[in-house]
Amino acid sequence: MIMPAGADKAVLFDKDGTLFAFAETWANFCDRVFDALAGSDEARKDALAAACGYDRATRHFESGSLIVNGSADEVCAAWLPHLPGMTMARLEAASRDILDDLPLVPTCDLPAVLGELHGMGLSLGVATNDYEAGALGHLQQADALHLFDFVCGSDSGYGSKPAPGMVHGFCQAIGIEENELVLVGDSRHDMECGRNAGAGLLVGVLTGPADAAHLAPLADVVLPSIGDLPAHLASDPGGQHQR
Repeated sequence: MIMPAGADKAVLFDKDGTLFAFAETWANFCDRVFDALAGSDEARKDALAAACGYDRATRHFESGSLIVNGSADEVCAAWLPHLPGMTMARLEAASRDILDDLPLVPTCDLPAVLGELHGMGLSLGVATNDYEAGALGHLQQADALHLFDFVCGSDSGYGSKPAPGMVHGFCQAIGIEENELVLVGDSRHDMECGRNAGAGLLVGVLTGPADAAHLAPLADVVLPSIGDLPAHLASDPGGQHQR
């Protein structure tokens, strides 16, 4: 399937909650980090959970919580006051080690869906508030890294979402204008990032903590998952969806 002339040229994806199921990945991350940092101190674990918007009992995240919307550095900074004697460098190193060993649950058949988009002539990128190395490792594990032209994290030098730097960096790297870009994410921070950068189409997906009512005020369209994206883009061949 080939995208007709005048349609979008690229898609920039958020990672967690968009390409990979959010709760299955980050609940495991929080549980493991809290065990590593707090041991058997349940009160300290509760304090760490509250600081990032995680409910340990239900293993769910608040839709606007820091771990949903913030960068990896911001999450570590929120935890640090609850960890006497801990340094930011040690905390970041522990977080990275646990991230490298997380189980991954893709939101769909990533190689198939991304391969279809790639076959439509679209360049693909990932912009995540996670660390870049974590994103590269996760995409490699999912057999999807080879389909991307660009991957950046909050430590890649473009800033973090909702600032527009990651979008600008992707567009510059592949030589397109921001209004030729589709940005796909599961949070309001993703949608705000796209609006701040002037992205042509903002697509919210419901595979993260946010529901449709939370995303709709900022998104141009809300889809169940990225598995629905190829059909949606193909149904709008002239790019009329763009703002």
